[in-house]
Amino acid sequence: MKMIEFKNVSKIYDNDTVALKDIDLNVDKGEFVFMVGPSGSGKSTFIKLLIKEIDETKGNIFIAGRNICNLKNSRIPQLRRNIGCVFQDFKLLPNKTAFENVAFALEVIGRPGYEIKVQVPQVLKLVGLHTRGSSYPHQLSGGEQQRISIARAFVNRPPILLADEPTGNLDPATSEGIMKILSRINLTGTTVVMATHDRSIVNSMRRRVVELEEGEIIRDQKRGVYGD
Repeated sequence: MKMIEFKNVSKIYDNDTVALKDIDLNVDKGEFVFMVGPSGSGKSTFIKLLIKEIDETKGNIFIAGRNICNLKNSRIPQLRRNIGCVFQDFKLLPNKTAFENVAFALEVIGRPGYEIKVQVPQVLKLVGLHTRGSSYPHQLSGGEQQRISIARAFVNRPPILLADEPTGNLDPATSEGIMKILSRINLTGTTVVMATHDRSIVNSMRRRVVELEEGEIIRDQKRGVYGD
C-alpha cells in the first residue's frame, strides 16, 4: 500500500526560488526513508508539504490514497493527527513535565483521561524515559528532550512519522540512541521519513535513501548510502 505519493509536484516560493521540481515519489506503508541532500535541496519543503504547512505550486500529493492538495482548512488538523512530527529543536513546553508534554498531544485531540494514563507511560517506556516523567525540560539532557519529543509525536500511534534533522543538535552517541528508537517505531508498522545531513547515520542504517539536489531527485536507492 502506498502511504505517501507525490505526482509531478513542484514548489516555487514567492521569491521565485524553486524548492521542488516535478517530484514523483512513492513511499510504501511501513517503509523507512532517508531524505538527504545539502541545505536548500528541498528536504524541509517536502516535509512541510505533507503537513500542509505550505501548499504545492503544482502537482498532487496523496496520503494513504487521499489527495490532500484540495483539503479544506477545517480538515487540516485531522490530517496532522495522523502524522507525527519530530524537529531538530525539540519544541517542548517548558512549563510542563515530560509526562505532561506527551499527554498534551492526546489532550488536544480530546482523548479521555483514563486513556492518557495508560498510553503516556507506555510510550515513555518505549523511548526509555519511564522514570523521568515528572522532570521538566530544563532538567533533561538534549538527547532526553528529543526522546520526549519523539514520544509526543508517537503517542497517538500515527501511521506516518516525519523527522526533520532530529539528531542535528546531538552528539554521535546520543544520535545513535535516537535512531534506535525511530527504528523501533518503524517496526510497529509506522512509516518513517527522516530528513538528515548525517552521513554516518544514513550509512549505518542501510535503509532507502532519496537524495535531493536543487529540488530534484537525483538518486533513489533501496538500502542506500549517503556518499560524497
